[in-house]
Amino acid sequence: MRSATVCLAALLGLLPGLLSCAPRADGAPSGLKVLADGVEIPAVVHADSFARNLLGLGMPGYHLLVTEGGRSAGAALFTTGVSDLEVLDAFEHLGAQPGNGLGLDTWNQRNDPAAKAPDKVIVGPAVVAELLLPGRAEPLGLGDFLLDPGGRGFALRLGGHRANVSSWRSGCIICLYSCPGSKIGNARYTVRDYVEKATSFGVKPGVLPADGTQVRMRLRLAPQG
Repeated sequence: MRSATVCLAALLGLLPGLLSCAPRADGAPSGLKVLADGVEIPAVVHADSFARNLLGLGMPGYHLLVTEGGRSAGAALFTTGVSDLEVLDAFEHLGAQPGNGLGLDTWNQRNDPAAKAPDKVIVGPAVVAELLLPGRAEPLGLGDFLLDPGGRGFALRLGGHRANVSSWRSGCIICLYSCPGSKIGNARYTVRDYVEKATSFGVKPGVLPADGTQVRMRLRLAPQG
């Protein structure tokens, strides 16, 4: 029994390292680094894509961090080779239990004023996001580089929504609204708020490096209590 316990402990100790070497679809390591309380993700800046609204068909100011190749990657502020499910898997292995509170009707019924689903707020464990920039010692919080005219700010939650992935394949890791396509979303704004333009997220001038720059995003579970 003692030897079995030792082996189990050894396997658990190796888990972060194994996850950090998880391969991408093309076989290359994704770069995901698993921490004691979260993950660190390599990413690339795309401020122009985040702000763009091509012919009124884009979703400016909505997607913060999206997997390369995901359907929402072209509108994201940051893209990464790490998949959205890798991130979700890592948090679950760390013991976090996603809220899974939003169904597809949260988005699909967004233009129906009588529908209640678009007013739902994302639920789940609180997550703190920090942006690590090359040449800068201190990390940035979301409010350090994002404009939020609505003034409600950011309260990220690990929503999970694994069941919705096969329907959309958006690749969205972090949305700035309570979106059923996100693994992590912002509890301060709902899909209804997006439709009614309660805010319009943008990038603060002069804070982020140029598009194409490699950065890292650190996502940690907020301390309990």
